[in-house]
Parts: sequence; structure tokens; C-alpha cells
Amino acid sequence: MERISEEDVDCFLQQMKRLSEADSAIDMRQEERRHFQDFCIWIPEVFRQTEIENAEEIFWSERLPDVVFLNEDKTAGITLQKFEDARTRVSMTGIRQMLEKLDDRLVFYDTGMETDGIKVHWLEYKSFAADVRVYNVLFIFCAGSKEILGTFFCRFEEYEQWKPVIWEMMRTIKEEYKHERT
Repeated sequence: MERISEEDVDCFLQQMKRLSEADSAIDMRQEERRHFQDFCIWIPEVFRQTEIENAEEIFWSERLPDVVFLNEDKTAGITLQKFEDARTRVSMTGIRQMLEKLDDRLVFYDTGMETDGIKVHWLEYKSFAADVRVYNVLFIFCAGSKEILGTFFCRFEEYEQWKPVIWEMMRTIKEEYKHERT
């Protein structure tokens, strides 16, 4: 039998399989399901919804997200916001082009769609903030008549820890219908 080199593709594939099997062990508790108008999403309890003052420390934009969840040391977070005009459908290609115009240093990794629950289109990239590299996943989904933009961010050095978590979060997005009684 021939010895496998650490540089061998099969060795790499085996390592990736072990990593993906470990990812499936993410602990999702029911109380971590966050309910919003028209949808719910699993967000681990390490993320706490923050006040607007904390969001202003992180986001320098005038237009702050509607909802911001941060971990305790504010090095990872998730944001959710409704698009201004629900009739406008935004494409990932359009978002990528806009991001490229804003910062030509961005490094784009992949784009795709999750379909375990509702369709969630996503874009994965690295950005730069001050002296820190940031791992980002931007995602869009429709809930009710609204289009929702979500973002996940963390220090780039921590992305291996967080990447399986954000993917699981996107897979758990479900539409919720609230029927009014007359």
C-alpha cells in the first residue's frame, strides 16, 4: 500500500469530510429560535440583540441595520434588515458589483443558494476594517412580502469556527404566517 502524502488530494478530501461531520454536531436549542414578523431563524445564544448605541460603535454607516446581534466581545455578529422597496428584487451579482465599487480590496470567495427551508441566496467574502480582516456572509431571503438582507461577520482568523454556524443559521430560516382573526 502506498503512503499518502499530506499534499495528496485524497488526504485533503478526507480531512474535509471529517470537518463537515464535526459541523453537523452544532447544538440548536429551541429557545435560540428568534421570531420576527414573517420569519424565524436560529441564532445561537452567544449572540445577544444589542442596543443601537452598540451598533453605532461597529457600523459607521448612517443607515444602521434594523436588528443587530453581537457576541460578548463584539468580534462576531449578525444583522437583519428589510429592503426599503420590497418590490425591488436585488441580485447577488448586483450586490457584488456594488461592493466592488465601494472597496476594491474585497476578496470574494463564493456565492450560492441554500434551499433547506426557504430560498436563501448568499455571498461569501473578506473585507477590511481598520487593521482587521473580516469574514462576511451576506444573505437575502423573502419572507411574506418583504425581502430581508442578513449579514454575518467575524474576524477572519475565526471564520473556521463560525462558518458552519452561519450556514446552519441560513438553513433554519422559516417563514411564519400570522393569521389575524376577525
